[in-house]
Amino acid sequence: MTPTNSPKNSRLRRTPAGASVLIAAISGRALARAALDAGLQPLVADFFADTDTQEIATACRKLPGDIADGFQWRSLKAALQALAKQAPSPLLGVVTGSGFEIRPELLTRIEEHWPLLGNDGATVSSIKAPESFFVTLDRLAIPHPVTVMERPAKVAGWLAKGRGGAGGSHVMPSRHQENAPHVYFQEFVEGRTISVLFLANTRKSRVLGFSEQWTAPAPRRQWRYGGAAQPARLTKTVAAEMAEAVAAATEAFGIKGLTSADFVLAGNRPYLLEINPRPGATLDIFADPSKPLLGLHLDAVLDGKLPRRSPPLEGAAASAIVYAPKGIVVPRDMIWPAWAADCPKPGEQIDKHRPLCTVLARAGTRGHARRLVETRKASLLAKIQDLSKGEYRERQEQGEHRHTAKRQHAGRPAHPHPYR
Repeated sequence: MTPTNSPKNSRLRRTPAGASVLIAAISGRALARAALDAGLQPLVADFFADTDTQEIATACRKLPGDIADGFQWRSLKAALQALAKQAPSPLLGVVTGSGFEIRPELLTRIEEHWPLLGNDGATVSSIKAPESFFVTLDRLAIPHPVTVMERPAKVAGWLAKGRGGAGGSHVMPSRHQENAPHVYFQEFVEGRTISVLFLANTRKSRVLGFSEQWTAPAPRRQWRYGGAAQPARLTKTVAAEMAEAVAAATEAFGIKGLTSADFVLAGNRPYLLEINPRPGATLDIFADPSKPLLGLHLDAVLDGKLPRRSPPLEGAAASAIVYAPKGIVVPRDMIWPAWAADCPKPGEQIDKHRPLCTVLARAGTRGHARRLVETRKASLLAKIQDLSKGEYRERQEQGEHRHTAKRQHAGRPAHPHPYR
């Protein structure tokens, strides 16, 4: 069947299982897996085109540039248009992941060409504008850390955050940041970081689960995202307060689809830090093929349908980012274990402190799941180190062989391909 490129004013409607969906994100692997679980054909445009993304996706395009520069409309549009032509079934629209919070106007441009299966640019802009977001929270009586747009006179106990930032790397002590248009300042609140995954239909919301996050500090990146595990340990009262907060925010901002809200829990008092109005980093740990998350997302976005109750979760799960402790070249003989995801290609250069891959774990309890991902991180780095040492020794031996051959055949023309 011929793929469709419906303009934004076309009526959105569900199509049968097997429909194609465009995915645009910094990394699209988790969304592609969620699409497959929902019986859809994923077509991915992201910055990595990792090996497992290419295996999962019907088609995959690596965007030029890098994360620091973010999405550029010209290359993003070209990638989505090319992917749309490769769609093997009717095209439902575009699902977006991380990377658009800092440039929500791109969501508006996407919507001019394809149905946008999520929150539009205006909604994302209003949620990611700190000068209005926290004013709205005040009106709704939702507790949050004190937030200002100008650098405080006394910087001790304050953080500087980038507008539309994600992953925690944009957070730093206020003493390291001067006033700038892209920065706001927030009083530091000590506590546990809890993320709420919820579904919304612009009027109501339904909490799907709670997870606890942790950091992976690096130089000048003390709050860099490390991982998350579910279920979070919460009292019924705290869980209810968080659910009430996301319900009020849903109605105030008109949020729809899969969304996450991050809180810091100081004692038994939750403070709302931010809302990420798109499927986020916890997709993996809440994934259940019997209750596909992207199917729930599309039900909410297209039909306004929410589940009557939160789907039951069995056991616990955790995911963690593996950061390169030093510059790494992925070994050519690397075989990634089944519990690794976002796996780079052999020979790919990973700079120091950059994400190498994601590790996943399921267990009977949250604590066991988190310990398992930490064990797997260590074993994976050790495996890469061993393989890299073996390749280095092999290159050294080949170099010595070439050097000896040159001495033995001095003055003779070199064979164009001496060692195939």
